[in-house]
Amino acid sequence: MHTTLTLTKSTLKMFVRNKQSVFFTLFMPLMIMVIFGFVGFDSVPTTKLGLVAPNPNAATQKFIEQLKAVPSLSITTGSEADERQALLKNDRAAVLIIPDQLLPDTPTAKPAIQTITVLENVGQLQSAKTVESIMSQILDKTTLGMVGAPELFKLQTEEVSVRATKYIDFLLPGIVGMALMQMAVFSVAFVFADYKEKGILKRLLATPMKPQQFVTAQVITRLLVALAQTAILIAVGVWLLHTHVYGSPFLILLSAILGCIMFLGLGFTISGLANTVESVPAIANLIVFPMLFLGGTFFPTDGMPGWLQSIVHYLPLQYLTNALREVMANGAGFSTIAYDLYWMLGWSVALVGLAIWTFRFEEKRV
Repeated sequence: MHTTLTLTKSTLKMFVRNKQSVFFTLFMPLMIMVIFGFVGFDSVPTTKLGLVAPNPNAATQKFIEQLKAVPSLSITTGSEADERQALLKNDRAAVLIIPDQLLPDTPTAKPAIQTITVLENVGQLQSAKTVESIMSQILDKTTLGMVGAPELFKLQTEEVSVRATKYIDFLLPGIVGMALMQMAVFSVAFVFADYKEKGILKRLLATPMKPQQFVTAQVITRLLVALAQTAILIAVGVWLLHTHVYGSPFLILLSAILGCIMFLGLGFTISGLANTVESVPAIANLIVFPMLFLGGTFFPTDGMPGWLQSIVHYLPLQYLTNALREVMANGAGFSTIAYDLYWMLGWSVALVGLAIWTFRFEEKRV
C-alpha cells in the first residue's frame, strides 16, 4: 500500500507538471465550454425580410407597424430595386411588395382586392415560408376586422412554472463527459505506449515494485484528475455562464468515476494495440471522434436518422452524458440514471477485460 501511495503522489506530480497534459485536460474543455456558452444558441432566430412600400397611406402604415412588431422578423425597408438586389445576394429570406393603398383610410362598402407580392429566396425557403405563414395570419385577422365578423374563438393562455433550461445547461454535462473521455483515453494511451516503446515498462519488471502497483497508481491519479476536472468545469459553468446544477453531487461524482474507469479501459486497450507512439492518435481518434460528435456532447441525438440513433444508443459516451445531464439539468435520482450506470458498468467490465487481454509491459516486436 505504501508503495502504491508513493507512486500515486509521484505520478500526480508528473501529470500536473506536464503542461500539455494540463492544457488538454483542463484548459481546452474550458475554452470549448466558454466559446459555445457565449455563442447564444438560446436566442430566437430572426428572419431577414425586405419590405417595399414607398408611400403608404395611414391605414397601410399601421398594418406595416403591426408586421414590424413580430419579434421573429428583422425587417428592412427600401426600394424594390434595392430589396431585389439584397435578395439576390442572399441577404433576405423574402421581400414583400405592399401596395400603398393596401388598406383604405375610410371604410368602404366593398374594398378592392389588393395584391401583396412575396419574393421568396429558394435558398432560404423554410424561412420564406415562415414569412408567408405570418403574413397570411395577419391578413386573415385584418380581413375579419374590416368586415366586422364576430369573434368566435378566444385563445386562453396559462403560464406554467417550469425550470428554464438553457443551452449551457445541456452543454455542460456534455463537456464534462468529453473531457473525462479525452483525459482517460489519450493520457493513458500516449504515456504507456511511450513507456513501452522506450522499454521503461520492461525495466520496471526488474525492480522490487510489482507491475500492478504501477498500474494502480496510474489509475488512481487519473481518477483524482477526473474528480478535479469535473468539479472545476462545473464551478466555472455556474460562476461564469450561470448554469444550474440541480442534482446530487454524489451521483455526479459516481457517474464521473464510472465514466473515467470505462474510458481508462479503452485507453489501456489502445496502448496495448499500438506498436508505436505515432500509431496512438490514429487508433484513438478512429474510436473517440465518432463518439465525440455522435455521443450527445454538443447537440441532442433526437434529430438524427433512426438508423443512426440505433447505433449511437450503444456508444459509451452516450451513457455518461445522459447520466450527467439527467442529474445536473433535471435533478434526477439514482433510479432515473440506473439504466445508464448499469451500461457504463457493463462497458467498464468489457473494456477493462479487453485491456487486460491486450496490454503488455514489454514493447511489441515487429
